[in-house]
Amino acid sequence: MKKSLTLYFVMFLLTVIFSLNIVTTINPYYLLVKDIVQDKAKVSLLIKPGANPHVYSLKISDAKVLNGADLIIANGYLEPYLKKYKNVIYISDFVPKLFIEQDNPHFWLDPFFTKYYIIPSIVKKLSELDSANRTFYESNSKKLIKKINNFILDSFNVFKNVKGKILVQHPSFYYYFKEFGIETYWIEKGHNTSSSIKELLNIIKTKNITAIFSEVQQPKTEIEIIANELGKKYFVLDPLGIDTTTFIELYYKNLNEIRKAVSYE
Repeated sequence: MKKSLTLYFVMFLLTVIFSLNIVTTINPYYLLVKDIVQDKAKVSLLIKPGANPHVYSLKISDAKVLNGADLIIANGYLEPYLKKYKNVIYISDFVPKLFIEQDNPHFWLDPFFTKYYIIPSIVKKLSELDSANRTFYESNSKKLIKKINNFILDSFNVFKNVKGKILVQHPSFYYYFKEFGIETYWIEKGHNTSSSIKELLNIIKTKNITAIFSEVQQPKTEIEIIANELGKKYFVLDPLGIDTTTFIELYYKNLNEIRKAVSYE
Protein backbone atom coordinates (compact mmCIF):
# COMPACT_ATOMS: atom_id res chain seq x y z
CA MET A 1 0.00 0.00 0.00
CA LYS A 2 2.79 2.39 0.97
CA LYS A 3 4.66 1.54 -2.23
CA SER A 4 1.64 2.23 -4.43
CA LEU A 5 0.99 5.53 -2.67
CA THR A 6 4.62 6.52 -3.13
CA LEU A 7 4.46 5.65 -6.82
CA TYR A 8 1.25 7.64 -7.23
CA PHE A 9 2.82 10.64 -5.49
CA VAL A 10 5.92 10.48 -7.72
CA MET A 11 3.77 10.28 -10.85
CA PHE A 12 1.72 13.22 -9.63
CA LEU A 13 4.85 15.29 -9.06
CA LEU A 14 6.19 14.42 -12.49
CA THR A 15 2.90 15.49 -14.05
CA VAL A 16 3.02 18.83 -12.24
CA ILE A 17 6.71 19.41 -12.97
CA PHE A 18 6.55 18.54 -16.65
CA SER A 19 3.18 20.00 -17.59
CA LEU A 20 3.31 22.81 -20.11
CA ASN A 21 3.62 26.37 -18.87
CA ILE A 22 1.73 28.57 -21.33
CA VAL A 23 1.43 32.36 -21.36
CA THR A 24 -1.20 34.14 -23.45
CA THR A 25 -0.98 37.86 -24.03
CA ILE A 26 -4.71 38.63 -24.05
CA ASN A 27 -7.73 37.17 -22.29
CA PRO A 28 -9.58 35.65 -25.28
CA TYR A 29 -6.66 33.28 -25.95
CA TYR A 30 -6.34 32.57 -22.24
CA LEU A 31 -9.99 31.47 -22.19
CA LEU A 32 -9.64 29.51 -25.42
CA VAL A 33 -6.48 27.69 -24.34
CA LYS A 34 -7.96 26.91 -20.91
CA ASP A 35 -10.96 25.35 -22.64
CA ILE A 36 -8.60 23.11 -24.62
CA VAL A 37 -5.94 22.13 -22.06
CA GLN A 38 -8.07 22.26 -18.88
CA ASP A 39 -5.85 20.77 -16.14
CA LYS A 40 -3.17 19.38 -18.46
CA ALA A 41 -1.15 22.61 -18.51
CA LYS A 42 -0.64 25.82 -16.59
CA VAL A 43 -2.01 28.85 -18.43
CA SER A 44 -1.15 32.42 -17.40
CA LEU A 45 -2.52 35.72 -18.67
CA LEU A 46 -0.19 38.63 -19.36
CA ILE A 47 -2.61 41.55 -19.97
CA LYS A 48 -5.69 41.83 -17.78
CA PRO A 49 -8.94 42.08 -19.78
CA GLY A 50 -9.70 45.57 -18.49
CA ALA A 51 -6.50 46.96 -20.02
CA ASN A 52 -6.06 48.15 -23.60
CA PRO A 53 -3.59 45.83 -25.40
CA HIS A 54 -2.98 48.45 -28.09
CA VAL A 55 -1.04 50.61 -25.63
CA TYR A 56 0.33 47.95 -23.28
CA SER A 57 4.02 47.88 -22.34
CA LEU A 58 5.84 45.21 -20.35
CA LYS A 59 6.35 45.59 -16.62
CA ILE A 60 9.36 44.19 -14.77
CA SER A 61 7.16 41.51 -13.22
CA ASP A 62 6.11 40.33 -16.69
CA ALA A 63 9.65 39.24 -17.58
CA LYS A 64 9.62 36.48 -14.98
CA VAL A 65 6.32 35.14 -16.31
CA LEU A 66 7.51 35.19 -19.92
CA ASN A 67 10.92 33.71 -19.16
CA GLY A 68 9.29 30.72 -17.49
CA ALA A 69 6.96 29.93 -20.38
CA ASP A 70 7.27 26.88 -22.61
CA LEU A 71 4.95 28.59 -25.07
CA ILE A 72 3.79 32.18 -25.50
CA ILE A 73 0.61 32.67 -27.51
CA ALA A 74 0.37 36.20 -28.88
CA ASN A 75 -2.14 37.82 -31.18
CA GLY A 76 0.23 39.63 -33.52
CA TYR A 77 0.14 43.35 -34.46
CA LEU A 78 -0.12 44.12 -30.72
CA GLU A 79 3.05 42.78 -29.08
CA PRO A 80 6.30 44.33 -30.38
CA TYR A 81 7.77 43.75 -26.91
CA LEU A 82 7.94 39.98 -27.55
CA LYS A 83 10.54 40.15 -30.33
CA LYS A 84 13.37 38.84 -28.16
CA TYR A 85 11.44 35.72 -27.14
CA LYS A 86 11.88 32.61 -29.31
CA ASN A 87 9.01 30.44 -28.08
CA VAL A 88 6.22 32.71 -29.36
CA ILE A 89 3.48 31.86 -31.83
CA TYR A 90 1.48 34.69 -33.37
CA ILE A 91 -2.15 34.08 -34.27
CA SER A 92 -1.75 36.58 -37.12
CA ASP A 93 0.57 34.07 -38.82
CA PHE A 94 -2.25 31.53 -39.04
CA VAL A 95 -4.94 33.78 -40.52
CA PRO A 96 -4.46 34.06 -44.31
CA LYS A 97 -3.10 37.50 -45.21
CA LEU A 98 -5.83 37.79 -47.82
CA PHE A 99 -8.37 38.13 -45.00
CA ILE A 100 -6.46 40.64 -42.85
CA GLU A 101 -7.62 44.18 -43.51
CA GLN A 102 -5.77 47.38 -42.60
CA ASP A 103 -3.67 45.51 -40.02
CA ASN A 104 -6.81 45.04 -37.92
CA PRO A 105 -5.71 42.56 -35.21
CA HIS A 106 -9.07 41.47 -33.79
CA PHE A 107 -9.04 37.98 -35.30
CA TRP A 108 -10.50 36.11 -32.31
CA LEU A 109 -13.86 37.86 -32.64
CA ASP A 110 -14.48 36.28 -36.04
CA PRO A 111 -15.90 32.81 -35.29
CA PHE A 112 -14.88 31.55 -38.74
CA PHE A 113 -11.26 32.62 -38.21
CA THR A 114 -11.39 30.93 -34.83
CA LYS A 115 -12.77 27.57 -35.96
CA TYR A 116 -10.80 27.27 -39.20
CA TYR A 117 -7.43 28.81 -38.33
CA ILE A 118 -6.92 29.73 -34.67
CA ILE A 119 -8.04 26.59 -32.85
CA PRO A 120 -6.41 24.09 -35.26
CA SER A 121 -3.10 25.98 -35.15
CA ILE A 122 -3.04 26.16 -31.36
CA VAL A 123 -3.95 22.48 -31.02
CA LYS A 124 -1.22 21.53 -33.48
CA LYS A 125 1.39 23.43 -31.48
CA LEU A 126 0.17 22.04 -28.15
CA SER A 127 0.31 18.52 -29.56
CA GLU A 128 3.87 19.04 -30.77
CA LEU A 129 4.94 20.13 -27.29
CA ASP A 130 2.84 17.59 -25.40
CA SER A 131 2.12 14.61 -27.65
CA ALA A 132 0.92 12.51 -24.71
CA ASN A 133 -2.19 14.70 -24.47
CA ARG A 134 -2.79 15.16 -28.20
CA THR A 135 -6.06 13.21 -28.18
CA PHE A 136 -7.29 15.15 -25.15
CA TYR A 137 -6.58 18.50 -26.82
CA GLU A 138 -8.17 17.44 -30.08
CA SER A 139 -11.29 16.19 -28.32
CA ASN A 140 -11.74 19.43 -26.38
CA SER A 141 -11.16 21.52 -29.49
CA LYS A 142 -13.91 19.63 -31.33
CA LYS A 143 -16.31 20.33 -28.46
CA LEU A 144 -15.42 24.02 -28.59
CA ILE A 145 -15.84 24.19 -32.37
CA LYS A 146 -19.27 22.61 -32.01
CA LYS A 147 -20.24 25.42 -29.62
CA ILE A 148 -18.84 27.98 -32.06
CA ASN A 149 -20.94 26.48 -34.86
CA ASN A 150 -24.03 26.97 -32.70
CA PHE A 151 -22.92 30.54 -32.02
CA ILE A 152 -22.61 31.17 -35.77
CA LEU A 153 -26.18 29.98 -36.28
CA ASP A 154 -27.38 32.19 -33.43
CA SER A 155 -25.53 35.13 -34.97
CA PHE A 156 -27.21 34.55 -38.34
CA ASN A 157 -30.57 34.61 -36.59
CA VAL A 158 -29.76 37.95 -34.95
CA PHE A 159 -28.47 39.58 -38.14
CA LYS A 160 -30.77 38.10 -40.79
CA ASN A 161 -33.26 40.97 -40.57
CA VAL A 162 -30.76 43.77 -39.96
CA LYS A 163 -30.62 46.09 -42.97
CA GLY A 164 -28.77 49.08 -41.54
CA LYS A 165 -25.17 49.88 -40.66
CA ILE A 166 -23.26 49.73 -37.39
CA LEU A 167 -21.32 52.59 -35.79
CA VAL A 168 -18.57 51.59 -33.35
CA GLN A 169 -16.01 53.41 -31.25
CA HIS A 170 -13.23 51.00 -32.29
CA PRO A 171 -13.21 48.36 -35.08
CA SER A 172 -12.74 45.31 -32.85
CA PHE A 173 -15.84 43.61 -34.27
CA TYR A 174 -15.21 44.60 -37.88
CA TYR A 175 -14.44 41.04 -39.06
CA TYR A 176 -17.38 39.64 -37.15
CA PHE A 177 -19.91 42.12 -38.52
CA LYS A 178 -18.51 41.69 -42.03
CA GLU A 179 -19.05 37.91 -41.90
CA PHE A 180 -22.77 38.56 -41.49
CA GLY A 181 -23.02 41.25 -44.16
CA ILE A 182 -23.11 44.25 -41.83
CA GLU A 183 -21.29 47.42 -42.90
CA THR A 184 -19.36 49.17 -40.14
CA TYR A 185 -18.24 52.75 -39.49
CA TRP A 186 -15.88 53.62 -36.66
CA ILE A 187 -14.63 56.70 -34.89
CA GLU A 188 -11.20 55.91 -33.53
CA LYS A 189 -8.16 57.21 -35.39
CA GLY A 190 -5.29 54.94 -36.31
CA HIS A 191 -7.26 52.85 -38.81
CA ASN A 192 -7.27 53.85 -42.45
CA THR A 193 -10.99 54.47 -42.90
CA SER A 194 -11.82 56.09 -39.58
CA SER A 195 -13.95 59.21 -39.77
CA SER A 196 -14.20 62.48 -37.88
CA ILE A 197 -17.19 63.12 -35.63
CA LYS A 198 -18.55 65.66 -38.11
CA GLU A 199 -18.26 63.19 -40.99
CA LEU A 200 -19.87 60.45 -38.93
CA LEU A 201 -22.76 62.67 -37.93
CA ASN A 202 -23.41 63.39 -41.60
CA ILE A 203 -23.24 59.67 -42.40
CA ILE A 204 -25.59 58.74 -39.59
CA LYS A 205 -28.06 61.41 -40.61
CA THR A 206 -28.12 60.25 -44.24
CA LYS A 207 -27.61 56.51 -43.79
CA ASN A 208 -29.53 53.88 -41.91
CA ILE A 209 -27.52 53.35 -38.72
CA THR A 210 -29.05 50.44 -36.85
CA ALA A 211 -26.94 50.50 -33.68
CA ILE A 212 -24.12 52.37 -31.94
CA PHE A 213 -21.47 50.63 -29.83
CA SER A 214 -18.68 51.68 -27.51
CA GLU A 215 -16.25 49.23 -25.88
CA VAL A 216 -15.31 48.57 -22.28
CA GLN A 217 -11.60 49.14 -22.92
CA GLN A 218 -12.02 52.33 -24.99
CA PRO A 219 -12.78 55.96 -24.01
CA LYS A 220 -16.43 56.83 -24.58
CA THR A 221 -16.34 60.62 -24.94
CA GLU A 222 -16.80 60.73 -28.72
CA ILE A 223 -19.43 58.01 -28.87
CA GLU A 224 -21.40 59.78 -26.12
CA ILE A 225 -21.25 63.06 -28.06
CA ILE A 226 -22.59 61.39 -31.20
CA ALA A 227 -25.28 59.42 -29.38
CA ASN A 228 -26.47 62.53 -27.53
CA GLU A 229 -26.43 64.59 -30.73
CA LEU A 230 -28.63 62.04 -32.45
CA GLY A 231 -30.79 61.19 -29.48
CA LYS A 232 -29.76 57.55 -29.78
CA LYS A 233 -28.82 55.00 -27.12
CA TYR A 234 -25.42 53.36 -27.39
CA PHE A 235 -24.51 49.88 -26.20
CA VAL A 236 -21.23 48.52 -24.82
CA LEU A 237 -19.26 45.60 -26.28
CA ASP A 238 -16.40 43.79 -24.57
CA PRO A 239 -13.90 42.21 -27.02
CA LEU A 240 -11.61 40.95 -24.25
CA GLY A 241 -14.19 39.31 -22.03
CA ILE A 242 -14.10 40.91 -18.61
CA ASP A 243 -15.79 38.60 -16.07
CA THR A 244 -16.16 35.75 -18.57
CA THR A 245 -14.90 32.29 -17.66
CA THR A 246 -15.01 30.50 -21.02
CA PHE A 247 -14.31 31.48 -24.60
CA ILE A 248 -17.84 30.83 -25.80
CA GLU A 249 -19.20 32.95 -22.94
CA LEU A 250 -17.18 35.88 -24.35
CA TYR A 251 -18.91 35.38 -27.70
CA TYR A 252 -22.40 35.20 -26.26
CA LYS A 253 -21.87 38.12 -23.89
CA ASN A 254 -21.34 40.34 -26.92
CA LEU A 255 -24.02 38.73 -29.06
CA ASN A 256 -26.57 39.38 -26.31
CA GLU A 257 -25.58 43.06 -26.27
CA ILE A 258 -25.79 43.22 -30.06
CA ARG A 259 -29.21 41.57 -30.00
CA LYS A 260 -30.47 44.24 -27.60
CA ALA A 261 -29.00 47.01 -29.74
CA VAL A 262 -30.42 45.94 -33.11
CA SER A 263 -33.88 45.40 -31.62
CA TYR A 264 -33.87 48.64 -29.59
CA GLU A 265 -36.37 51.31 -30.55
